[in-house]
Amino acid sequence: MARYKHTEAENGQGMFLSVNLKEQLLPDTFEYMLDEIINTKIDTGIFDKKYKNDQAGASAIPPKALLKLVIYGYSKGKKSSRSIWELSRNNIIAKALINDINMHWTTIADFISENSEEFKKIFIQVLACCNELGLVGCETFAIDGLRLPSNASMDFSGTKEQLEKRLKTYQRMAEKHLIRHKRKDENGETDENTEKHFVERQKKLKRQIEKLSVFINTMEKKEGSRGQEIQSNVTDNESAVILGPSGYIQGYIGLAVSDQKNQIIVSAEAVGSANEGEHFPDMLDQTEVNIKETSSPETWEEKEKTFLADRNYFSENNLKACDERGIDAIIPDSQYKRRLGANKEKMYELEDFIYNKNDDYYECPQGKKLPYKGADTINNDEVKYYRASLTDCRVCPVYNKCIRTKKERNMLDKGKNLVVRKSNEDGSFCRIMRKKLDTEEYQEKYSRRIQIIEPVFANISYCKGLDRFTLRGKEKVNGQWQLYCIMHNLGKCLNEHIRRNSA
Repeated sequence: MARYKHTEAENGQGMFLSVNLKEQLLPDTFEYMLDEIINTKIDTGIFDKKYKNDQAGASAIPPKALLKLVIYGYSKGKKSSRSIWELSRNNIIAKALINDINMHWTTIADFISENSEEFKKIFIQVLACCNELGLVGCETFAIDGLRLPSNASMDFSGTKEQLEKRLKTYQRMAEKHLIRHKRKDENGETDENTEKHFVERQKKLKRQIEKLSVFINTMEKKEGSRGQEIQSNVTDNESAVILGPSGYIQGYIGLAVSDQKNQIIVSAEAVGSANEGEHFPDMLDQTEVNIKETSSPETWEEKEKTFLADRNYFSENNLKACDERGIDAIIPDSQYKRRLGANKEKMYELEDFIYNKNDDYYECPQGKKLPYKGADTINNDEVKYYRASLTDCRVCPVYNKCIRTKKERNMLDKGKNLVVRKSNEDGSFCRIMRKKLDTEEYQEKYSRRIQIIEPVFANISYCKGLDRFTLRGKEKVNGQWQLYCIMHNLGKCLNEHIRRNSA
């Protein structure tokens, strides 16, 4: 019978190996590019002011090592500080990036949560590297927001009145729980486990009652665009209730402006607001500042710039902001995709209705009246409502050109509702934009929006696993968002580096 060699490795015997850490960072890999750029292109001296150990105290973990470790961890889908720390102990690439420096996971957590302003500066430096490689075209940009939950529960969200009701509910729960326990104790039905459960339950309810009480006594009511009170959050009051892809979430919107040439993020900001459109002018200004800072100011001034955005950004203020900055904006209104019927027939728009100023009513193309029904203010825009008679609409031979969807036609229970916004008056930017988007030229330009911005969010959320922010507070969340955008841009630098080496 043949004999074969055996080793102690079969029994789980470990091995002692001599490893050259730098040899683990292979050229044309993300970690190699990350190590090279952080070491040679990025000034981490901006972190030095946080340390006070130049004369006494323990040595600190180098910011370069922490920055490389966090970005590498994010690129591997590790969101939490503990998982990034485990990567630094078990992954040879991570060890090579930080020169096998031993650190505690709390050091990583503190670094991520306490350096939001520094991460903004690092983002600018990485953007400068992208400009040096010729990755930024500075002509066509697209803006959008990634809606993600934060480290806060919707259970502790509500208006002041709702939170006060919840407080009373918790107080009643605590009283009833105490009464039930006393009754059981009097009947001799308690034991050690019952007593332990009672104490723990009372402590939890007490914490919740105290937390709610303190917040309610010190809270300032938050107002929405219509002046109404919107929900506050006890855990993270800088976050907001946001409509996400799968329903409402308590979280933030990660805004990003992407350049068309290579999907480089040129501006990024996390906001705790349900209305991302109100931040559009600020993102325009930040984009201009970043481009001028990372390239010559003439580059921004000389280029003909176009900004693409979806309907969430459509407003008179936003279009006016673009016009004042010399930017050609292409932003559709909410009815953009509904202008044509199922058979591509032109639907009736506001322009097809005749306004009678003396009696304040509109006349439809069939000569029927739409009297005034009321007014409202939406996102600082005055809105008036005019409605036709249901009897007139039911017998109208062309009502299909007014009632857009099949569901609306099958369930016709009210006449045509005409919404007249002040921003849609003749000469307004909104009116001009609607007319532009009726042309094939602007429709073709707007069709590029998805391919400019959506791959950015797909990379960050799907490929890199960012499905929620792990921090609380706008400043800290914004720091984490900046790090993910830095990681995305560094990946683009790697692609260009590989392309040049293979050319």
